[in-house]
Amino acid sequence: MKKIILGMTLLAAVGTFTSCSDFLNEEPKLKQSNELTFSTFDGLDAATVALYGMMQSASWYDGQFLLQSELRAGNAKNPISEPGSGRYRQDTQWNYTENSTSALWSYAYYTIARANNVINHVDATNLGTATQQDANNIKAEALFMRALCHFDLVITYAQPYTVSPDGLGVPVDTVTVNGQPARNTVREVYTQIVSDLKSAESLMSDKYTRSGVDDNAAVASKPAIQALLSRVYLYMGEWQNAADYATKVINSGKYSLADASAYKTMWSASVAPKGGEIIFELYGSNKNDYWDESGWTHLPYILDRGNDGSADVCATKDLVSMYEEGDVRASLYELANGDYFVLKYKGKDGGVPRCVNVPILRLSEMYLNRAEAISNGAAISGVTARGDLEAIATKRGATVPDQFNIFDERRKELAFEGHIVYDYARFKKALTRTDFDGTVNKDIPAAPDYRWAMPIPKREMEANKSMVQNPGY
Repeated sequence: MKKIILGMTLLAAVGTFTSCSDFLNEEPKLKQSNELTFSTFDGLDAATVALYGMMQSASWYDGQFLLQSELRAGNAKNPISEPGSGRYRQDTQWNYTENSTSALWSYAYYTIARANNVINHVDATNLGTATQQDANNIKAEALFMRALCHFDLVITYAQPYTVSPDGLGVPVDTVTVNGQPARNTVREVYTQIVSDLKSAESLMSDKYTRSGVDDNAAVASKPAIQALLSRVYLYMGEWQNAADYATKVINSGKYSLADASAYKTMWSASVAPKGGEIIFELYGSNKNDYWDESGWTHLPYILDRGNDGSADVCATKDLVSMYEEGDVRASLYELANGDYFVLKYKGKDGGVPRCVNVPILRLSEMYLNRAEAISNGAAISGVTARGDLEAIATKRGATVPDQFNIFDERRKELAFEGHIVYDYARFKKALTRTDFDGTVNKDIPAAPDYRWAMPIPKREMEANKSMVQNPGY
């Protein structure tokens, strides 16, 4: 076990918990002491709910984490036709330093610290009227969130597993105390992620659905755990495991690929459509403490050219030109004054200020994962890579080329969901862009070029003397 505190005065908040209100029917208190929180099952249960709150930060799934991936890897750029607010101007040029890098570090480690408190206290907590299975379920939720955080961190700040498994990863945090931890290897981080997810899978009841929430897809479930395992194994190049876990989710019968009409509406739905293709998502709410009050830093405002949007980011012609006529996915890009504006995250319920739900795990990704795994030697009885790709394409009104390219199919389906830069890295694929208006770093060599791992933030470098910066920064 790694005992860890990182250089952001982390312990100041790890015991308290923050409201994820609005998707809860009953809201937890905003703060309470560690002793009170950890003394009862209800306290730990409320603390578990709060683990999902920080994902709505504009530095994570409701902004930077997604947009930096798209801007760096040729799916997005800054519009020519709109002045914008001046944000997201450096990302296409990969112009990063320790003073200007992804802000994910602090949010993910705060969430990990809070997950640790649930994981490390639940077995000794007085359950009251709760059952042991109730305790196992919330422990599984916390393990899932800890795994997701470590995964997002290691793909952001380290070279991909398929390139440098024994290279510099990120610190593995399982018990949060004072200390100055060194970086674990990439392999060690992935080992912890897999261990947490496998434990979560074994602990959580197959039928578990958190009570008291409006959006059941906004909290962990057994299929969400299995879907994340499929993604993790895919990034590791463990093809059979990736295919097996994708198949578990596909065969669960709980989800279905959206047809054209459902695909267009699911992005603005108030909650994930039941029986649809969203397995796990961020639930957007302006009552969340990590909403910035006006919403101006979040996805609906960054991407939208109207309705008070700032239009800081749009899609590239490189991306939009990939869609064939009749493909419903192309309808989520609007051509105006020569720029293609993104309609995927316009907001839900027509409310102002606008919040949006952000899918993190979808059924279509499971088909893509399985297709890639099969193309690399995995075997699932009765299943082919082409068949999985066609299952998606048929629903979208598209076709799969005779000589299909898994990377391209992923790019079309998962655009603006934060995958592309990590696909480039793990595919060891050089980046070549045509719709590019920058001045430097138009094209990037394949990993292990140093730029595929973003710099560790300066605050962490100064606070933690054991921390080593990524080469090149």
